[in-house]
Amino acid sequence: MTISIRDGRETDVEGIAKAHVQGWRESYKDFLAPEALAGLSVEERMQMWRGALAEPEPRAKLLVAEDDGGEIVGFIRGGPIRGEGAELLGTEAEIFALYLLDKVKRQGIGRRLMRGVFDHLAAHGIRSVGLWVLRDNLASRCFYVALGGQPGPEQSFDLRGQMVAEVAYRFELAPQL
Repeated sequence: MTISIRDGRETDVEGIAKAHVQGWRESYKDFLAPEALAGLSVEERMQMWRGALAEPEPRAKLLVAEDDGGEIVGFIRGGPIRGEGAELLGTEAEIFALYLLDKVKRQGIGRRLMRGVFDHLAAHGIRSVGLWVLRDNLASRCFYVALGGQPGPEQSFDLRGQMVAEVAYRFELAPQL
């Protein structure tokens, strides 16, 4: 199977939403209660992604990973820092979401997606990127460390009715010449 990485577009909303829900269910099955994962909705995610794509931020980047059959099997979105917890990250930008379906993990796709967003952000003069990851998600934490991420502060919050802790990771980007 060949996986291509390309810019996400408005016509990808349904595919991104499906990958988002399936990615949550696969990635968080060991960390979140089954009823929390069962309550995820593709329609709800489609609405969220329509909103995100309706007001594009030029410094933000959405990339999708697509298999040779046209299925979106992963995606990433990153851009200028926003929202709650931003001050804890202490970075100029953040990775808002990165999800891959289990069937394509450990093939270098996540690395390609991260590199694509990092390159885009660096080209816009951004020098530091942060993200949040569940503290118990050791596989993802190892992935971020392998990419040069430095662990930082932690915070706890209610995620779909369950208290969870997450760890911030910070990445320093090289200036683009």
